[in-house]
Amino acid sequence: MNAPPDTAGPTDATLLARFRAGDAAALDPLFARYEEPVFRFLFGVLRDHHAAEDALQETFVLALRKADAVTPETFRGWLFTVAYRQAMLLKRKAKRLPAQADDLALVGLVGDEPADARAGVTDDARQVRALLDLLPAPQRAVIAARVFDGLTFREVAAVLGCPLNTALARMHDGLRKLRELWEARHA
Repeated sequence: MNAPPDTAGPTDATLLARFRAGDAAALDPLFARYEEPVFRFLFGVLRDHHAAEDALQETFVLALRKADAVTPETFRGWLFTVAYRQAMLLKRKAKRLPAQADDLALVGLVGDEPADARAGVTDDARQVRALLDLLPAPQRAVIAARVFDGLTFREVAAVLGCPLNTALARMHDGLRKLRELWEARHA
């Protein structure tokens, strides 16, 4: 659970050790390494570009404050857990202010266009993302974490705070439903 295998440069453990030794700049490459995957995960959970950016910022602020207490081998999973919790906090806040969210949607300030542009999403991928929006949030979160962010099922379960079998079942049910929706649209 250290740095992703295709990442060049120092490992997460090395960067955290340098930070703990007083090199504050050691967190810069660590955060740069995880900025895109954590953003994609948050966008998958929140389905809102601006909310995902807010949650990303809060995630990294908390990670900065707690970096000296994190076990280096579990940093990646811990960071995604923090991100998920920040997303859930934002969702709870949004439920308290639903009128504001509706107003933003009406003026076109929310949506996935900026994220699509960043990712260079194809037409099929856009259709799949639209179908993902139709899934229940727990299934959508598991699929986003596993498929888009490359987390293992154990990491997904830890991030979402559910048993491994629950994460597996949500993935299975979500993919089945996604396939049904796809076939219904393309029949």
